[in-house]
Amino acid sequence: MIKGVAMVSGKWIYLAAAALSGILMILELHVCSFIFILLVTLRVLLEKDKWLFVMFCVVVVLFIMGALKSEKEKTTIHSAGKVQLYVTFKEVPNIDGNRLRAVVSDLNEEKLILTNTIQSEPEKTMLERQLRAGGSCLVSGELIQPGNNRNEHAFNYQRYLFRQNIHWQFQVNNLSLKECDVSKLSWISKLQNLRAAGINHVEENFPATLIPYANALIFGDRTAFSEDAYRAYQKIGVVHLLAISGLHIGFLVGGIYFIFLRLGLTKETVFWLLVSLLPVYAVVCGANPPVIRAVIMTLILMVSKKWRLPLTTLDAFSISFIVFLFFDPYLIYHAGFQLSYCVSLGLIVSSKYLLGKHVSLIQQMANISVISTLTSLPILAFHFYEFSIISIVANIIFVPFYTAVVLPAMLFLYFLQFFHSALFSLLAGLISKLVFYSEQFAKVAGSLKFSMLLTGKPGAIGMVCMIAGSAFYLLLKERGKSLPYAAMPLFLILLFQVLAVNFSPKGEVIFIDVGQGDSILIKLPYNRGTYLIDTGGQISFPIEDWQKRKNPFHVGEDIVLPLLKSKGISKLDKLILTHSDMDHMGAAQELLGEISIKEIIISKNSWQKPLMSEFITSAKQLGIMIREEKAGTGWENKSGKFHFIFPFGDEYKDNNSSFVLYGVFGGMKWLFTGDVEKEGEGEMIKAYNKFHVNVLKVGHHGSKSSTTTEFLEAVTPEYAIISAGKNNRYGHPHPEVMDALQKKKINIFQTSEEGAVHYIFSKKGGTFKTILQYDKAIQDK
Repeated sequence: MIKGVAMVSGKWIYLAAAALSGILMILELHVCSFIFILLVTLRVLLEKDKWLFVMFCVVVVLFIMGALKSEKEKTTIHSAGKVQLYVTFKEVPNIDGNRLRAVVSDLNEEKLILTNTIQSEPEKTMLERQLRAGGSCLVSGELIQPGNNRNEHAFNYQRYLFRQNIHWQFQVNNLSLKECDVSKLSWISKLQNLRAAGINHVEENFPATLIPYANALIFGDRTAFSEDAYRAYQKIGVVHLLAISGLHIGFLVGGIYFIFLRLGLTKETVFWLLVSLLPVYAVVCGANPPVIRAVIMTLILMVSKKWRLPLTTLDAFSISFIVFLFFDPYLIYHAGFQLSYCVSLGLIVSSKYLLGKHVSLIQQMANISVISTLTSLPILAFHFYEFSIISIVANIIFVPFYTAVVLPAMLFLYFLQFFHSALFSLLAGLISKLVFYSEQFAKVAGSLKFSMLLTGKPGAIGMVCMIAGSAFYLLLKERGKSLPYAAMPLFLILLFQVLAVNFSPKGEVIFIDVGQGDSILIKLPYNRGTYLIDTGGQISFPIEDWQKRKNPFHVGEDIVLPLLKSKGISKLDKLILTHSDMDHMGAAQELLGEISIKEIIISKNSWQKPLMSEFITSAKQLGIMIREEKAGTGWENKSGKFHFIFPFGDEYKDNNSSFVLYGVFGGMKWLFTGDVEKEGEGEMIKAYNKFHVNVLKVGHHGSKSSTTTEFLEAVTPEYAIISAGKNNRYGHPHPEVMDALQKKKINIFQTSEEGAVHYIFSKKGGTFKTILQYDKAIQDK
């Protein structure tokens, strides 16, 4: 065995590349992956090692077979509809507010996502206390197919579950513990339950300030962080410190070695103790990819040292990569897996100059921070469309603080509480103050305008170039080049990406699917104007405290902002709020501070409504210009003309004071009608008689209170866009409106049926496309 290992010592990285190549051939075979496979194969051939080449080919074939097997196994025996199933909980159920969610498996070992709406606080308390991982229950409910993303670049829940071999959401009507059995638990289930008990213990005994940090750094659970705090850590690029990773595992291993050797145990005993404890610790920490990678690498290096196997750190990294993907090829899509391995690879291959004899500790920290930032950049741009510019400085400050203070303190406090409550309270209070001030510092730093660089969603060529730029940086630094020289290729690639996104010769109109509401993005060519008409928003109803969720869904944060960022939009020239209804401007508050807004335009006196008044007050505090407009005003530039043609008066009348914007751009005439109703339509007909448009945004989501036959005859549209929520409780669009549109032979697009509706245009004309169904081309105008 040692001889076999020695033959590929220092070359396991090629076998890791072989594993990835085999998986890509089955799951992601396209031009980019083909180029990667070709380059890796050529590099192996250049080694002129026949044994290595044979091993490379064998690993490729093995992982091709493994990926094919994984593909074939991703099938279901179920069909949609009501069923009764005996299921086993694969994990501790997540109970957030009045929602319960868990991965379960049926008697055929098919996995499902079980969801249940809890009906009362006593029921919630009972479920939290008694429902555990490994428990089995007989439940009735309905199997529903998970939905696809309804907006471009949005999270695709169906695909996410499919990669875990989950095909159905199992909506359970009533989860009765009388039908449950917890007598047969596996050791993994017992560890998962131990983790849940530890998390609950922290929540019950730690100061509120420390709860999220203790649970994140001890148990790998980050759900207790407030949205503001977590977002602040993201903005300064140190959110990885809130996850258990190699740093934590190294600290834990070092601490165990030191303590048990001091207690008189032999190195042999401590070695076997660690071999036993590390896998257990991985499960207790949530078994996330960074944790498992760190544990596998640590065990490999410990074993190689004990039995003097000729394995380098890079070999241990590569073997852990192979082992990981052998059990689950679909992990290549996991953002945490990608970040963990890419950053680790960058640090390992750069270790020679990182840890050189003449490199000071501060220089080492700076180098590590730079490498971590630049190697993670392509992945962050792909998944989140932005990355932190100040992360290099922030990591230099926060990494030592977390390594030397926060992490040891959380571990120490957790065990201290069982032995000396008074001392625990005293020290916890002191650490709380330190953590509080560090969190405030993160929020201030994250609020700086230059803290984030928005890249937009890079295409295939952009991703290849970014990865190449990061690789060139590592290569040039290894050859002794200065930081500015080595980073120049990546800097130029980023500059080109940002310019290409912002100054694209193509324009776009997006009727964003915000559910039951309106939000329309207009992006003119060459950055000549970016306008957002309404933001959507959820109508909320009063609920009890126990029903409130830690991180509830928000239209602005979860739909509008990600879409804007994916398009590389960091600034809105105009935010036009047609009127003050919740479903049109309820999410506007969520945009403030996250995206620059040059000016906000509202209809006359709409600020009299509380919702609009509150928003305008917040916007003024940020120095944003507010304009009140009515019919007769507008603007124009080289790419288009825009005019408000309604309302006429200054009195605010809810829907019938809604802005109506007329635009000419992209070879089309557009009419965006907000929620204007019959009375408003009648006023426009009286004022303008007939005025032809190509595209009509149907008023009031297709309600029968709008879009009269007379109005359609006056504007004679070719295309009608209806923005409404799927299965909305108002029945929009109403049959009367659909009949009227169909009788006029108008092409209809509905966000409720087709997801977001896009119109992409240039000087020659444009094309409509929808996210869920089909494309429809428009003849050149």
